[in-house]
Amino acid sequence: MKLPTRRTHKKFDEYLKEHGIIDDDTSTDKVHVRMDRNIKKMGSEHREIDFYHSEDGVRDWLRGFSHLAYQETLTDYLRVAMGHLALDDIASRFPDKDDEELMKSAYRSFAQKGFDKKYFRER
Repeated sequence: MKLPTRRTHKKFDEYLKEHGIIDDDTSTDKVHVRMDRNIKKMGSEHREIDFYHSEDGVRDWLRGFSHLAYQETLTDYLRVAMGHLALDDIASRFPDKDDEELMKSAYRSFAQKGFDKKYFRER
């Protein structure tokens, strides 16, 4: 199974910014580095077996930054990570979609799952 490239994920980040889901100034590189950390070791299966490729895993990872970043930034990171998951899911189910169709489908899935309403709050 072919997963989206980092370039495609960054393009989806821009799509989220254009739709007001994340702030224009948020740098998203750190999130994608974390989301793809085990891809070389586990291959495309990392989507299913890597704890950090889930909402609970992402929240756990972000708790480590809660003393270093504003809640708004951590909320953006959470939404970017959920966008990463949505894009991976759509790309794996519909490998023949071009980038434009992929962005639209992933965004629809992202919104339907309520990812656009997710917030990071410290416990």
